[in-house]
Amino acid sequence: MPFHTVMYPRIVFFLLMIGLSPLTAPADEQVQPRVFPHPDRIRYDSQCLIIDGKDTMIFSGAFHYFRCPKELWPERFQKIKDAGLNCVETVVPWNWHEQERPSGLTDFSKINLQDLDDWLTMAEHYGLYVIIRPGPYTCAEWSFGGFPLWLKTEKPATPLRDKIWLRTDDPVFIAWSKHWMDAVCPLIAKHQITHKAPGQPGVILFQIENEYDLWRSNTPEVRVNYLTELAKQATANGIDVPLITCVTKEARNVPSGPMRSVFDCVNLYPLWDVKRQVDRNVDDLRKTQTDAPLATTEMQGGWFAHVGDKLSDQQDGLSAAEIQNLTLYCWQKGETLTNYYMMFGGTSFDDWAARGLISSYDYDAPIREDGGVGERYQRVWALGHMFQEHASRLVRSKLDDIEATASDNDVQIGERRAQDGSRYIFVRTDNHTDARSGHVQVKEKDGSAPDLDFDYQLEPFGSTVLYLPPGATTVAQGSWLPKPGPAIARPAVLPSAVTIAKGKTMPDPVPQTWRPITLGEPFGALGNMGSHFVYYHVPVQPGTTLNFKLQSGDHIVASANGTLVPVLTDEKKNITVTVPDKTQELVVLLENQGYFNFKERIERQVDGIHAIAGISGPIEFSMGELDGSELGRGVAFSNSDSNVDESKWQPVEFSATAAPTSNALLTWYRTKFELPTPNSDAWVPWHLHLEANGDGFIYLNGQGLGRYWQVGPQHDFFLPACWLNFGPGKTNGLAISLCPQDKGVSINALNIAPDSDTAEKR
Repeated sequence: MPFHTVMYPRIVFFLLMIGLSPLTAPADEQVQPRVFPHPDRIRYDSQCLIIDGKDTMIFSGAFHYFRCPKELWPERFQKIKDAGLNCVETVVPWNWHEQERPSGLTDFSKINLQDLDDWLTMAEHYGLYVIIRPGPYTCAEWSFGGFPLWLKTEKPATPLRDKIWLRTDDPVFIAWSKHWMDAVCPLIAKHQITHKAPGQPGVILFQIENEYDLWRSNTPEVRVNYLTELAKQATANGIDVPLITCVTKEARNVPSGPMRSVFDCVNLYPLWDVKRQVDRNVDDLRKTQTDAPLATTEMQGGWFAHVGDKLSDQQDGLSAAEIQNLTLYCWQKGETLTNYYMMFGGTSFDDWAARGLISSYDYDAPIREDGGVGERYQRVWALGHMFQEHASRLVRSKLDDIEATASDNDVQIGERRAQDGSRYIFVRTDNHTDARSGHVQVKEKDGSAPDLDFDYQLEPFGSTVLYLPPGATTVAQGSWLPKPGPAIARPAVLPSAVTIAKGKTMPDPVPQTWRPITLGEPFGALGNMGSHFVYYHVPVQPGTTLNFKLQSGDHIVASANGTLVPVLTDEKKNITVTVPDKTQELVVLLENQGYFNFKERIERQVDGIHAIAGISGPIEFSMGELDGSELGRGVAFSNSDSNVDESKWQPVEFSATAAPTSNALLTWYRTKFELPTPNSDAWVPWHLHLEANGDGFIYLNGQGLGRYWQVGPQHDFFLPACWLNFGPGKTNGLAISLCPQDKGVSINALNIAPDSDTAEKR
């Protein structure tokens, strides 16, 4: 084994211990040149990607195929294409594609990659390059960070690395990562541009891991070992386009070995703090990685929403001006690969949202959850058309050394000059409360171009570019960029909302079949691969007090002899239930609030109830309500209601004064509605508005829309048109399950309405 292979990880660890950067090669180690399997097809230098011999700037946007019904993909792709982007990006969640536990490392029968294959094919059809990020850890505010739940059951009793197993060089985890890479890489490989004719679109970059700097438990040696294994697994499975990472400093300026073929990228979520964060991250990337392009894999396209907090479009710092300001400043710094996260947000349907996050992944992205667009899309459209016209010049442009003065102290000026002499003068402000107007004087320090004097007008947090073509000597010969995009035409008249005032209700039956379990046993080992409600059957002695321990944030409801009993939680999160006299059985419903997606919490999370003090026998378990298309476990629900036992359902009214139901652990509601035939003159997305007491799940015609939280903030749920029935006599069925919190359960308002903010005139 070469000396550097043994010593480099140890040197990295030593440098970190004394506070120095490990990102440059040791003095006695020669840095090897980058190796490109197909340099004629794709390679890179310090400035940009070079694709089919052409310097190429990348303007990309994230589009998660698993957050959008396949029938709607063409609409999303078309809007991305129309905005002027030349690339799309997606993560690939392992748990979406291998939901069932395989029999072993070589069993690939449970993996279904058809969605990914179809999405990649469609991206190519729309003429878009693809950046792909298959993990195995992907984050993405997705349940368990993209890892399958069954993977928890494969963790050794004594892992190699101090109880942390995931994302390490533990040989068992490495073997399972290889299982995933062996499955997903060959499919991706056939979509690489290197497997297509020159000039054809396809996959151009492949990311291993994700934001590994934020996983702080591992030593540098472990981190390098793990990343090296992933790089080897990817290349062994046919990946021959460049490998990337993001927020992973171990990938920067690696002198040799498999990681020499990887370059790192930054992620930027600055809100109003654009200049400071871009300067810090992009400048550090250039300093610590000198022979690869400046690239942002996640440029803030919006932000997600937490349970009980604000929706994405209600959060501060996500204005249309901000997305333009951030993009132009990165281009001013010399970035040649920009990917918005997200360009289209979508929905974490059913229970796929990570713990603590709502189902809507609208993200306030340029393309909204329902496919509609607004001012943020218009800004990206304008930037995209500037990109299409000027990327070939900007891609090899250099930052000029200038002296510039502006009337306002908070207005900053920068200039890039293209190889053909074109000048791009960037004018921006960090003031996000007030507009700015005034005068600028620009002087080239080397005297290579005429001095310039011009006036500027900036909106709050404004940014713009003065473009001067080759040979231009006056401002009058130039133009201001980006040019505004076209207005979005909204229909003058929309269909009427449908208010639903009545439905039917029934309590979810207590399970009749139970199985013994060990408390805290991973749900994956019990066959439960989701995070819906689950039931426990607890042996008790009347009059005793039980003390429950569960994952912080989870919620339980208890029933003795069919009647709810108080569940008390003190300020220290201790949960107690006092068993009533004459109790014959205690049934507990657990509201599993989902799986973490971020940091070491994803591994440290304990499934379900992990201890009960005061019990007198073996605990039993039932998976309970797992699929909303089967109300009461086996009572199929459909539009026709042909399989529903009506004797179990009672009429109920939905109103602000509806009396709450307080006796059931879990209560079901169902109702129907009709929608008018769509008007050919308008594109109209529909949303369900729900106000209710209790937490639960919503299903439309058997499809899981997402999770409802009593504390909000989400009360509106996107209804994909491909899941709806339109026209007279064509009904749609809604099913809603609710578990009581502090007010019983009730539906206080329910309506189906068109979205006037995103509807478009055709």
